[in-house]
Amino acid sequence: MAYLRIANLKKTYQVSRTEKQQVLKGIDIEFKRGEFVALLGESGCGKSTFINIIGGLDFDYTGSVVLDGYFLRDFSEKELDDYRKKKIGFIFQNYNLIKHMTVLENIMIAMTMSNVGYSERVEKAKALLKQVGLEGHHNKLPNQLSGGQKQRVAVARALANDPEIILADEPTGSLDKESAQAILEILSQIADSGKLVIAVTHSQKVANSCSRIIKLDDGIIINDTKLKETVTKTEKPKNIKPKSISFIELVKLAMRNLLQTRNRSILVIVGMSIGIASVILMFSLSSGIKNYINTEVSTSMNKLQIDVTADSTGSTNFDSDDITYIESLDGVDYLIKSSTTNLSAEYKLSSQTDSKYATLLALSSVYDGFTTSLSYGDYPEDGEILISLALAYKIGEIKDGNLDYENLLTKKLVINIDDTTTILYISGIYSSESEYDSAFINETDMSTLYGGNIPYNKLYVFATDIDYIDALVSDLDTLGYTAIRQDTTLEDILSYVDLGTLVLTGVSSISLFVSAIMIFIVLYISVVERTKEIGVLRAIGARRKDIRRLFIVEAGFLGLFAGILGSLISFTIGSVTNATLSSSYSVDFVNNNYIISFGGCGNKCPY
Repeated sequence: MAYLRIANLKKTYQVSRTEKQQVLKGIDIEFKRGEFVALLGESGCGKSTFINIIGGLDFDYTGSVVLDGYFLRDFSEKELDDYRKKKIGFIFQNYNLIKHMTVLENIMIAMTMSNVGYSERVEKAKALLKQVGLEGHHNKLPNQLSGGQKQRVAVARALANDPEIILADEPTGSLDKESAQAILEILSQIADSGKLVIAVTHSQKVANSCSRIIKLDDGIIINDTKLKETVTKTEKPKNIKPKSISFIELVKLAMRNLLQTRNRSILVIVGMSIGIASVILMFSLSSGIKNYINTEVSTSMNKLQIDVTADSTGSTNFDSDDITYIESLDGVDYLIKSSTTNLSAEYKLSSQTDSKYATLLALSSVYDGFTTSLSYGDYPEDGEILISLALAYKIGEIKDGNLDYENLLTKKLVINIDDTTTILYISGIYSSESEYDSAFINETDMSTLYGGNIPYNKLYVFATDIDYIDALVSDLDTLGYTAIRQDTTLEDILSYVDLGTLVLTGVSSISLFVSAIMIFIVLYISVVERTKEIGVLRAIGARRKDIRRLFIVEAGFLGLFAGILGSLISFTIGSVTNATLSSSYSVDFVNNNYIISFGGCGNKCPY
């Protein structure tokens, strides 16, 4: 009974849009187990196409290929992959050994896609090497072998999964006479063991060594000659269960290839690490600057504080009922009353005449917990005044281009409000964001200027907890007051830092994008360069997803190594930058903790 039966097999190639070429023109043939068949014919007669169809590498044909009662045409792509793993062993004219694997690994690769354990793979691979006469060569690389030895390895690889059909495409075409004879003897022994061996050849001498010669010419069989009887053995083949290449094997394959092309891989890793380091440094620098601003600004403000005025201009005063009601709001811990003059406040040095009066744009009372940025001197006590730097430059003396602070603190100011005057000593000078004449005095002196009744036009409301801030601001706005959070300024500054970081990160991301393109280009080149390896893997049953996963793993390794190197580069630059600037600013402008969390892709990882 025929083991493999071919019926009306036809194959046509699309040469151009309008032209087709028929390679196989209707082949009918049967094969039995134990046959050593020579497929004889000149180049271009359809021999290789014929065995590719039998081997499940080409399924675009018409007709029937029936193996042991099963139609190959009915097989899905996955089933064809499994068919090649379990039933077919390929031997190629140019050996097609994977150059970065040892002899032993080249044989074992076929078994990585089956249920054979690692130790069993090693033992079987060594046994096969002994069978083909290469015992002791298992640790050599393909480039250390002769042509005949390479073909023996290819034969051993074809036998690795104990297939039932061996397809040899010009197995002796590149060999010398002695090596060719040795390969033919091995193939003959394989056929005698009960396997079907089909060898493509254009040599009559090689064909004469087989048990059957099938001659093809122009896509049809013109002669089928049986040279000797074959004994068909009915040995049950081992139960090899096909499976995908394991992740560990994919990792090994990927690492071997990266090592094989290490110079190119290193260049890609370095290029990509620069892009990664740039992005990390931008985020870590932003984080460091934010921490610095947070620390500096937060020391001069209270995040639980809300500044409240009766209207947007601050010209309306609060009465006692307003103050009592605000104090009763849910979430208010306490409030501080403050007064900034609504009337025209005037000033002059006590040594000047009345005609030298000038207008103060703001005269405010200090309160408990009052702080500001002192440039010189102290906060005011009773009978003292704290003046702005702008005012100090107007009334002070300039010596050698600098303000004479010490001389200014010996002066006295005459303050006049609505014909009520008082003389105050200058206690200190403060810097202000607004460059206008302003000053602070104690409530006692403010009360004196207003005839004993201070008009409070500003309240500092303090919440019991940060969670109440938003609700209090909303309530105060609803009541018609103007409420401003103390930390609003900090949020505005940090928003500008975020904007700058976004712009710089966008620029840095260009290098990262270029690096990613480099990886895609390298992978594309790798695919082009490794078509032979891909073809071998496909021929021994690797699935498309196995090949895809292999290149994804390689890309993953490139990205991983680039990420590690990029993190190290950014950490080093950050450490050097911090060490350089710490003596001047006593702060780490590059947040190395952010770099560490970025490298570990923790909760700060921006992607």
